[in-house]
Amino acid sequence: MTRLTGARSAALAATAIAAIALAGCAAGSPDSDPAAKDEVVVALPGDIDNFDPHTNQLIIYEYAVRDLVFSTLVKYDADLALQPDLATYEVNDDATVFTFSLDPDAVFQDGTPVDADAVIASLERAASADGSIWSSRLAGVTGYDAPDEHTVVVTLGAPDAAFLAGLTDIAIIAPSDVDDVASNPVGSGPYKFVSWEANSEIRLERFDDYFGDPSPTETIVEKPMADQQVALNALYSGDVDIIASVSAATVAQVDTTRATVVEPSASNSLSLIEFNSSGKLADPRVRQALAYALDKDSIREIAYGGEGSSIWSPLPESSWAYVEQEGYPYDLDRAKELLAEAGASDLSFTLEIPSGFPDAEQIARVWQQSLAEIDVTLTPDVTELSVWLDAYVSRNYDATWNTFNVGGDPNSFFDVIMKPHLGDDYPNTEVAQLMTDAVSVSDQDARAAIYAQLQQIVVDELPVLIVQSTPVAAVASPSVTGYELNPLGWSLLAQVAATE
Repeated sequence: MTRLTGARSAALAATAIAAIALAGCAAGSPDSDPAAKDEVVVALPGDIDNFDPHTNQLIIYEYAVRDLVFSTLVKYDADLALQPDLATYEVNDDATVFTFSLDPDAVFQDGTPVDADAVIASLERAASADGSIWSSRLAGVTGYDAPDEHTVVVTLGAPDAAFLAGLTDIAIIAPSDVDDVASNPVGSGPYKFVSWEANSEIRLERFDDYFGDPSPTETIVEKPMADQQVALNALYSGDVDIIASVSAATVAQVDTTRATVVEPSASNSLSLIEFNSSGKLADPRVRQALAYALDKDSIREIAYGGEGSSIWSPLPESSWAYVEQEGYPYDLDRAKELLAEAGASDLSFTLEIPSGFPDAEQIARVWQQSLAEIDVTLTPDVTELSVWLDAYVSRNYDATWNTFNVGGDPNSFFDVIMKPHLGDDYPNTEVAQLMTDAVSVSDQDARAAIYAQLQQIVVDELPVLIVQSTPVAAVASPSVTGYELNPLGWSLLAQVAATE
């Protein structure tokens, strides 16, 4: 999620990287082992209570459930290159007609075929269902056609250079499951949903009729463990095989004789603060003052073990559209001046933080101390992930920490993070038009020029404040094979195996 909409943001201590992590490497390669375990246990940073792939925007949901239970028309590989999933595809010259040829062997976990009608029904639902977080991805569609049962043709009213990348998030749901998908999801992915026990476990079983590469492990059990030290001890004892997201502090504590740190080839993860720009922080000068009071150097050392980059741009440095921004150097005097100009004396605000993210709590403590020096009171409010998400979606906050991993196309940040603000607390017609313009042309240089303007506006007006780019990491038992993270910070679990 979308947002944490990044439960996936993690950092690596520099010494730990050198000692125990190989950049771009998986935990191992699956093979046939007579001692292979039938069950792999994965520790998640929080619980999941909504299994609808069109409405759940949590990152942990995307890799822990959606990526395993559901298939999409196209998907990212471990290096964020687009690949066919349910379908191969052809695109016309001006990117307005997309033709998808479905895999004839694909079936849903209820035994029904993944045919053109089922795909179209899912796309239409994602475009129009109440609470759908992907409706904007399909807003430009003018028609769906099914020339035969294995072909879907999607026609757009205008060119959309980010359309294919946007489809990587849109799961295809079994037609029989539409009314029950939030509690009993049925897709065509490598694993089928079995059960959920609140704050205890999610159980998935291998789907033996999966059309793709078969998974080596019969059962995946996912357990919410917000306390990373508890999760690490569980891994050492053998009760857990993988911890899907860890902080720099946890990495530094890893016993390298009993566990392996896994990291992706690159990181597209951003740690950020989102403001409610219609409340007490509505004046841009107030938000700029808060930015001047953010000691990024200290945060980088304390929260992220000296790793990552203290950038201001809302795009990662690995993005083809990234432009370095000057931002706001740490300057409490300038912060005080801006607060005085805005008439914001005795300012106080609350920062919402989901539990299970110690880096966010460390950011809050550093910021809190600096703000106190200019008579601004910051109150951190750490809540369970589901409570945080409710407040986030309803914009019931002054400010909230979040983590977001930008996809292969820069549109993902503006579509997922910025678009909801534009429709609510930060109405900005210039930004909205530039976002439309950026996907209306196919030339990458032209798109990059538009995204340069968007980056500058976000930094100037600060509806969202980027704290820094952050490495991502996970920890696995040495017996685990086939486990990878992609640059989005997603655990790739479909080919995971473990031995006794």
